[in-house]
Amino acid sequence: MDINTSSLKDFFGNKNVAGTTLHELHAKEAISELKIQLNNVSPELEWKAVWNSVIDHVDKLLDIDISEIMLRTWKNYHDLVKYCDAKKYPTDHSFLAPLLEHTITSKHQPQIVVEIEPLFKKTIPFDIMLKLVLKGFTLEIQAGKIKKIHTGECKGSGTVQCMNVTLLEKASGDITLPGIIDLGEGVQIGQE
Repeated sequence: MDINTSSLKDFFGNKNVAGTTLHELHAKEAISELKIQLNNVSPELEWKAVWNSVIDHVDKLLDIDISEIMLRTWKNYHDLVKYCDAKKYPTDHSFLAPLLEHTITSKHQPQIVVEIEPLFKKTIPFDIMLKLVLKGFTLEIQAGKIKKIHTGECKGSGTVQCMNVTLLEKASGDITLPGIIDLGEGVQIGQE
């Protein structure tokens, strides 16, 4: 499913990771070891080029759709499972399910792998934390599937860290979503 609304990249904005933060991350023992190991297996490879490539890929780690984060929670919400009962909720009808104000907390642990086959492979772990406060959302459900999201007010806060160094942080801010997000064939309720 490709909803294509707002991503974490949009939420955190076009901020570059601050130089002092990069210096702090670069000083981490794991990164220093990576630099030494890389130099040992491939002395002709410049560390600066490798490091710049790692930093450039942080943007790609944030390519996570906010709607998909919300749907991952909602499709397993026990109060929505009742809409899977075709006798009570005929499949040829749509039903609106208003959601109370609620908070969704989401944690993601993507990685960047630095690899020179077959000599070298090192993983750099990241932690992305996101907290969404949602108010006034309504789900349109048909045949046990969430077909549309009628959005309301969405506020969020979050951090992006690498080895306990905060690279990006957003204290709290509004997240702009379209008024209605059409999910096409829909997202089945009660399935992982």
